[in-house]
This record gives sequence, C-alpha cells and structure tokens, in this order.
Amino acid sequence: MPRTRLVLSVLLGLSLAMGPAHGAMAEDFVRDPAVLIDHGVICQISSEGSRPAPDTMVGQINLIEQTRDLDVTTQLVPATAGISFGIKFMLAPGAGTREATVIVTHPPMGEAGITRETWLSTVDEFSPSLNLFTFEFPYEMVPGPWVMALELDGERVLEQSFEVVSELAAPAVLSVCYGQDFVS
Repeated sequence: MPRTRLVLSVLLGLSLAMGPAHGAMAEDFVRDPAVLIDHGVICQISSEGSRPAPDTMVGQINLIEQTRDLDVTTQLVPATAGISFGIKFMLAPGAGTREATVIVTHPPMGEAGITRETWLSTVDEFSPSLNLFTFEFPYEMVPGPWVMALELDGERVLEQSFEVVSELAAPAVLSVCYGQDFVS
C-alpha cells in the first residue's frame, strides 16, 4: 500500500474512532450559498503579506495563496508552531461576490482570555477562499474545541469544528507534515 494511502487510512481510522469522544464539539453545517470544499490542516504556509484585522488578538491576518490545497482533511489539529488549520470554501453559482465575516471561537487565549476573533473576507462563486488560523505564538496553542464559521449578511452559513490537541494525540497528522518519525 503506498505511503500516502496508508497515512490516509490511519487518519480515517482515527477520525472514526474519535467521533463519539467529541460529543461536545459544535454541530458542523453548510448552508446555501456557501459550499465547503475542504477543512483541515496545512503543514506550512508562506505569507504573502498581511492586512489589518482589528478584531483579532494580533490585530492583523496573514495573506496566503487562496488556491492552496489542504495537506490533511481532519478535525484533529496538533498544537504545534507553524501548523495552520481552517476551511476552504466558495459560494454557489449565482451568489456573486460578497463580503463575509470569518469567526473563530476557541478556548480562552492570552492574558485577556480572548475566545472570539473575526475578520472580513471577500468571497465569490468563481474562486475558492481559504481561511486559516496559524499557530505562531505559544499562547495561541490552546487545546480544546475550536470552531471556524462564516457569516454572510449576519447569517451563519458555515460552521466547522476542530479539536486542538497535544502533539502526542495527533501523530498521524504530524507524520504527514514532518515524516514518519511522528508515527509510532
């Protein structure tokens, strides 16, 4: 069995085995006009600059290549510096171009105990939009339930849950990112 298929089989097995244990996670959904393409982890991103995002803890977001594919489709995210996770989506045909609010909720973070961060994103029916949270600072790597959501005109149209865990609890994801050394 090729290595990629083996890793994907291990990830599928982990996600099936862990499903009932995450009963406290949010109920995921996608409503028209949002179309979820994928959700999960990108092992390493390259920033193409940044722009202000005053409703985030650091006050800005990194700009990234929007057509990039996710490296692992998963809800299980290792709390590891450099790991990014989130959603890739677009709007259904006929929805045009719209301003969306991306909302990330997470366990209390930093001295202020921030639990919600938001930023605006232009989305359309013609090309995918990739919105991620990247672990850059130690205070961000907070284990527990995280949710990334999308609102259009104040209506929530997409919600995707993630579970941030220690590196030891996500060896299959890390093996995709950093090689077989993380799989025991």
